[in-house]
Amino acid sequence: MLNTTEHHKRALGMLPNVKFYVDEQHDRVGILTTNEVKHAMCQLVVVMLEERRIHIRKPLVSRDPRGVAMRLREQMEIYSYQFKAAQNTFQKDAVALSGKVGGMKDDICICLQLACYFTQVERQREAAAFKKPRG
Repeated sequence: MLNTTEHHKRALGMLPNVKFYVDEQHDRVGILTTNEVKHAMCQLVVVMLEERRIHIRKPLVSRDPRGVAMRLREQMEIYSYQFKAAQNTFQKDAVALSGKVGGMKDDICICLQLACYFTQVERQREAAAFKKPRG
């Protein structure tokens, strides 16, 4: 069964300058957002924010630029580690990164993290490919 990203690749993959991330380890198109990947994405965004490497494009291309910027800020303020205590002695306490608190969504925040993470992973891949000896 194809995931959403695989459908997008089939529909848009032939367009010029359109690239899709292929996770070779999991043999799929797109990024598998495990808790480990979410933590790495979050840490990367925190570092990039501290280094002032993230900027919102002006003008922001959207039907509602002011609303999108406001929602991104709200989502980033809420996005955090969520803790759930085990309900019985046979379960473990759970911890996850999420912004889905009190009916809020975290989709714009996740998009920002994916963009930062994807760019970083691709740069590392390209650097590794460049360093490989050519036979």
